[in-house]
Amino acid sequence: MFLGKETIFLGENFRSKKDIFSFLAVQAEKQGWTEDAVALVEDLWRRENEYNTGFDGKIAMPHVKTANVKESGVIFIRLPKSMNWEGHDSGLIKLVCAIFIPVTGARRLHLHIINELMCLIIDDKFRKILLEAINSQEIFNFMKDRIMEIDAL
Repeated sequence: MFLGKETIFLGENFRSKKDIFSFLAVQAEKQGWTEDAVALVEDLWRRENEYNTGFDGKIAMPHVKTANVKESGVIFIRLPKSMNWEGHDSGLIKLVCAIFIPVTGARRLHLHIINELMCLIIDDKFRKILLEAINSQEIFNFMKDRIMEIDAL
């Protein structure tokens, strides 16, 4: 599944971007989106080193399109407190929305997903719900109608 309750994490504590990337890769492996979490971490760093994925509004959107991904997916993390996203000009992030896309047949899909999620996340109402939701079910219910339609492409 492109997005599920099992890929929404609230209140996870991390010390660094490195810890988040490792967590994301392990979760992608658990979902069956990759068979190699170590290679996926390397892909995340390769992409991050090309251009930092932190954005204004305390949001980071690490994303990869790689042969190490077999199936598209999104992992959402809301941190309990803002943390430094190394290399990001405005520094602190509180929301992480990671996107995993396979190389084959995904060029348009990859760009469409990033564009759609960026449009949603810069929307004040959407971001407020992500920041204030009580549990992952509430976030899932809010996001499913907006993001699931992307999966149908």
